[in-house]
Amino acid sequence: GGQVQFVYQKDTRPDGDDQDWLSVGGRTSYAFTEQFKLVGEIGRDQVEAPGGTRKLTKFTIAPTWSPSGPGFWERPEIRLYYTYASWNRAAQQAANLLADGSALSENGAFGSARNGSNFGVQVEYWWK
Repeated sequence: GGQVQFVYQKDTRPDGDDQDWLSVGGRTSYAFTEQFKLVGEIGRDQVEAPGGTRKLTKFTIAPTWSPSGPGFWERPEIRLYYTYASWNRAAQQAANLLADGSALSENGAFGSARNGSNFGVQVEYWWK
């Protein structure tokens, strides 16, 4: 299974600091067995704003246990994931101003680097 996303947002502000945000991405899922899938995701965000064009690209791979079956929308799912992301200087400067201490900022987990990776466990469950 799979899905594709496309988001465009235009912010018009009274102070003239308008910005355009574009996000494109996709997720794919391949079931090897009735309860085991491999999920992959890729995404790109770009924000045209005062101070420069902010760019972020990320890639995730996640071996997934899906006890309800192999379908793309079947839940619950438990995923072990690995994500790699890279961003440019404009994105880092914006994070410094707007979200100091966040992963992209110079005071975040990756310091002054403009790329990094993380891994973990994710649980997704839907209630009816």
